Amino acid sequence: MNLQYLTSVLKPSNEPTGSIFIDDMDAAKKVEELLNKKRSIDKQIDTIQSACNHKNKVIRMVHKGSMHEVRWVCEDCSKVLNWPSEWEKNKFFKNS
Repeated sequence: MNLQYLTSVLKPSNEPTGSIFIDDMDAAKKVEELLNKKRSIDKQIDTIQSACNHKNKVIRMVHKGSMHEVRWVCEDCSKVLNWPSEWEKNKFFKNS
């Protein structure tokens, strides 16, 4: 019995791959730029939320990891504030 096996060898190609990055260094640089922008945006959000007086609070379901929590949230700046009491949670669920 004579079986022939075909093997495939990947060779570098100069043809575009459809990737938005030219090489790994460009990808790492782009990721670092995006992370820096994210840090800057997070800092701006923190500054806005720290300056807010949180006058308008609402109870909402807040995504936390793979779960959701019932929390007081500022309607103006979206900052998660504190935990509602049992009575407030019951009222929230009855109105939902």
